[in-house]
Amino acid sequence: MIKKVILTMAMTALMVLAFAQDQNLFISEYVEGTSNNKALEIYNGTGATVDLSNYSMRLASNGGNWSASNSVTLSGTLANNSVFVIANAQADPSILAVADITHTVTYYNGNDCVGLFQGDTLIDIIGVYQTDPGLPGWPVAGVEGATSEHTLIRKPTVTQGTTDWITGAGTNIDNSEWIVHPQNYFADLGSHNFNPGSGQQALSPVFDPAGGVYTQAITVSITSGTPGATIRYTTDGSTPNDASAVYSNPIPVSSSVTIKAIAFAPEHDPSYVATAEYLFAVSVANVSQLREQIEGDGTVYRIEEPVIVTFKQNLRKQKYVQDNQSGVLIDDPNSAITTNYEIGDAIVGLTGTIARYAGLLQLTPVINPGPPASTGNSVYVPVVNISDINQNNEFYQCRLVRFDNAHFVNASGDFATGQNYTLEDNSGTIVFRTGFYDVDYIGQPIPTGNFSVVGLVGQFNQTAQFTARALSDWGPVANDDNLTDIPRTHLKGNYPNPFNPSTTIEFESAFGEPAQIVIYNQKGQAVRHYDFAQPQKGINKVTWDGRNDAGLDTASGVYYFRLRSGSYSSTKKMILMK
Repeated sequence: MIKKVILTMAMTALMVLAFAQDQNLFISEYVEGTSNNKALEIYNGTGATVDLSNYSMRLASNGGNWSASNSVTLSGTLANNSVFVIANAQADPSILAVADITHTVTYYNGNDCVGLFQGDTLIDIIGVYQTDPGLPGWPVAGVEGATSEHTLIRKPTVTQGTTDWITGAGTNIDNSEWIVHPQNYFADLGSHNFNPGSGQQALSPVFDPAGGVYTQAITVSITSGTPGATIRYTTDGSTPNDASAVYSNPIPVSSSVTIKAIAFAPEHDPSYVATAEYLFAVSVANVSQLREQIEGDGTVYRIEEPVIVTFKQNLRKQKYVQDNQSGVLIDDPNSAITTNYEIGDAIVGLTGTIARYAGLLQLTPVINPGPPASTGNSVYVPVVNISDINQNNEFYQCRLVRFDNAHFVNASGDFATGQNYTLEDNSGTIVFRTGFYDVDYIGQPIPTGNFSVVGLVGQFNQTAQFTARALSDWGPVANDDNLTDIPRTHLKGNYPNPFNPSTTIEFESAFGEPAQIVIYNQKGQAVRHYDFAQPQKGINKVTWDGRNDAGLDTASGVYYFRLRSGSYSSTKKMILMK
């Protein structure tokens, strides 16, 4: 099914032919969406029907050579002003509906290279051949990692392909041959807007400061490099046009907003629409406080205290992180995090939105937090019974725990991915889910007899799950005769709660190391400090009377108290009711 394209009637037929004389086929659209949502669109603007049998599309993965198996020689003919679409066979139905063929040449990620050939001559390319940029991929039009989790559409003014990817990709919206669209944008697939004879175009608006994550109110200025240009803009997410608000003064921004702007100038075509997204993050102390926030409404949160990476996998760039009290899954399909964190790395300033997937709390990051604050960190792994997890999954979710004296029920053979196995101890059973696809125990024999095992607590709908990270997470059953209570620093809580006029905060110190308790109001402002130069080993207590450091009464409301001692940090919530 070969589709007709939209041809802008802004020139005479002779002008179209003049532009078409030296043209060849070129890649007009590149789709790299979630999962198998991949597609390539080829456009014919040559002015004549083209025999496709002399053309091929080839894939080179991870900086390698052109693949023999993941390359396709085309067939049939392609009429002038028409497109030919190659799709992944497992793509979204809306992609398959406009596809001419399906093929494994679409088995690419953002760090792979795709080339269009006429015979053995390369005539157009996406990416740099025999170069692996790493994930998330190559920048396009100033958008980092745009070849991953985006759709790229050739501008209407482009008349031929290029083998110089870096120049074609450009560094901003004006000098790039491509328009970058968000993930899973398929609306234009199957047609191409071709307008090679348009006049000089106004330069696209520029925002200052640029879009990003902010913590304080800002004012945004918009400019265009075209003299005499009028800028029109929107703040509701709609596309601006010649009837939109005229920009005249800097725009005050104090909450999350998307600003879109377009420039109009005499004797110029309108500019491309420029977009800037401004996000204002709500500060939370730690993961425990994050888990108490509103989910799924797009609010951006920033975790101020360090979180430790306990596991990572290639699937959706996922990472499990936790502090000493709570955990959360980072789900990063858009590759917002570009730092290559390793297990044991501490991340400070993790920022994103939160939502549930099948009951599991996930954080989708919006920015890269930067290099790790420290490396080689470990986290406290409690020994629990399976019944503890089943009865309080929310508390343990996304945290590392250890089961002692557990075994698989009626399981034999080798571990396979995506399977549920029944794990049992003397308190109950839990689903052992092989949801980590790159781990070293897949394909290995399922252990028999009793063992101890460390893993991450998950959830699928109402069912608790547990998944080990590696073969090294299994060990022998602990000998009860040799077990001792391991001393640990721990914030136990406060009582009474709610309280008036005072409450007692209790914590345990493992070795009598210096400790500090800080009490914060809901705005994150510290109101009271308690310093312990040498707390006693074991239980310590302090009573807060509802006053700040200056001895003044504080207002009723929610407060947070945080214990820090050595590398340990934990925060809990309390309520003062007057």
